[in-house]
Order: sequence, then structure tokens, then C-alpha cells
Amino acid sequence: MPFCDLLGNRAIVETIRGQLAEGRLPQSLLFCGIRGIGKWTLAQGIAKALNGSHKDNDFCDACATCRRISEGVHPDVRNIVPEEQFIVIDQIREASREIFFRPFEGRRRVLIIDQAERMNAPAANSFLKTLEEPPETSIIILVTSRPNDLLPTIRSRCQIYRFGPLPADELEQLLERRSYLPEERRLLARIAAGSLGRAVTIDLAEYMRHRQEMLALLEACSRNFLYAHSAQAAAPWLDKRNKADFEEKLGILFTLVRDLFLLRLDSGSESIAHVDLRSRMCSLASRLSIEQLSSAARALDHIESGARRNLNRGLAVDALLLQLGGSGASARSRDT
Repeated sequence: MPFCDLLGNRAIVETIRGQLAEGRLPQSLLFCGIRGIGKWTLAQGIAKALNGSHKDNDFCDACATCRRISEGVHPDVRNIVPEEQFIVIDQIREASREIFFRPFEGRRRVLIIDQAERMNAPAANSFLKTLEEPPETSIIILVTSRPNDLLPTIRSRCQIYRFGPLPADELEQLLERRSYLPEERRLLARIAAGSLGRAVTIDLAEYMRHRQEMLALLEACSRNFLYAHSAQAAAPWLDKRNKADFEEKLGILFTLVRDLFLLRLDSGSESIAHVDLRSRMCSLASRLSIEQLSSAARALDHIESGARRNLNRGLAVDALLLQLGGSGASARSRDT
């Protein structure tokens, strides 16, 4: 898979190729954008182009060097991913020592840190020292979907490349190679939010079950709000036996609220993700005010930002329910 075969973000890919050709690739790069849009793949491509046998500042994915980099066993290419929840200081210390060694068999040492925002505080502070004066024989690539969670001093020491999502029509065309029905392709291309990686890994049946649960929660908050009814609708989301599903359902709720906001502004909007639920969503949007939806979006953002920390999820979801129902009750009383 040479650079020309990488999907999306052609301007970034061509910029990287030009920098490789001219020998002016920055020593510290930060790839930002949603998951599944090719950031990690491009980082691996850079490592292969710098160390492989292919000419013209490209890579082949066929030679022994490219294969070993793909398998994570090349001595000059180190990949770091979180250990459980965080990237810890021992991982960073070991990688920082290696980055100052001369290449063992390739032309450059390459350090790739995936989910870089998950460096805990000791690891991030330790890594700053490496970023201050990286050796000329090494390249550091940070990959993140949440750049604002990185220390500002880390961001300032890197050349930042912002990756955009793939357009829905392109995703839909790419999904034609797989065994989806046309309506499934259309839905997947939109709920994946521009991420091919997400589009091809979504279990659509499970997604639709989760979506029904989140839609029922919104509906419980939209009419004659009673906290007890809304809390009952939220109970499966907070069930400790299904903790792994919490963030998935949170993401679904985000997209539902976004669609409702768009439909509240324009019932004919073509930008909604849940195109198969337009009629039901229009009905729900008519029962929720802009104030309710804006409050819900802020509450969801708070839940998402705290989900990886010691957030009390029960209290945070309670606040979401009260924002939705309470604001709605106030808005309806003003309307009457």
C-alpha cells in the first residue's frame, strides 16, 4: 500500500511526501483527528518510507522491512499504546532511551505513540524532555483523537497535522466492496462520522439495539418530564454489568442529540446521521427546545471528558436528565 493508495486527506499525504523528498520532515509530528481515518496508517507509512528498500520516498508493504514494521518487530521502529487505561512513565522512559541510539539497521529511528492523550501526568512530563531536543537520527509521531487533552507544551513542540473525516458519499462507495444492503451502507457511512475504521467494525445489529435504548431515554425526557421515568430509561446505560458499552452508548447519544439539533433548525436537513429514523426524529425534535438540546450537548461533553477519570457516572447522567427535562419543562411553561 504505497502513499497513493492511502484514503482521504490527500493534502496531508502529499505534504508528507514532499517533506520526505526534500529531506525536511519535522522531527516531531502530531497527527490529530477522529479515530479510524488513517492517522496510524500514515505514521506507519512514514516509518516504512524512511527505512524500507522502496525508492522515491515511498513504501511498498511487500519487502521484508515493511512487513516487519507492520508486525511491530523492526528494531528501529517503536510503537507505544496504552497499558490498559494509560501510557505510563516506564513506557516513555524506555522509548526515550532508545530514541537517542543510532539506527540499528535502518536510516532513521521512528517512535509512534498511539492515543497519545492517554499519557498520564508523569509520562507526559517525562516526554517533554525528549521533545525538547530530539536526535537528528530519529522521528517522533504522536497520534491522537483528543489533542486538547495533551499538554500545551507537548503540542507546541510538534508540527501539527489535522486530519479531516472522509465524506459520507466516499465512505458509502468504499462500503460497496462489502456485503451490506444499500440502506445499511447509507446508514453506516453516516453514523461512522467520516471514519472508515469505525464503519467497517460497527456491529450494526448491536448498534441499533443501543440506539433504540438511547432514543427511548431521550423520549422519556421529552414529554411531561418525570425524573423517575427518565431514570428508569437510563438504568440499562448505567448497568455496571455492561460497563464496556457505556462509551459506545454515549457516542450514540451524541449523534442523536446532534441530529435533533439539526432537525430543530431545519426539519428537511440532509446532514443528519440517522437517516432511517427521520420521521421519528422530527417528531422528537418538535418536543425539545434548542435550550434543552444545547444543555444536553454540554452535559454529554462533560460526561465524555470525565469518562476516563474518576467521574461519578450516575451523578453525571442524573444532571443530564435534569438538564433535558428541567429545561424542557421551563421552556414549555413559557410557551404557554
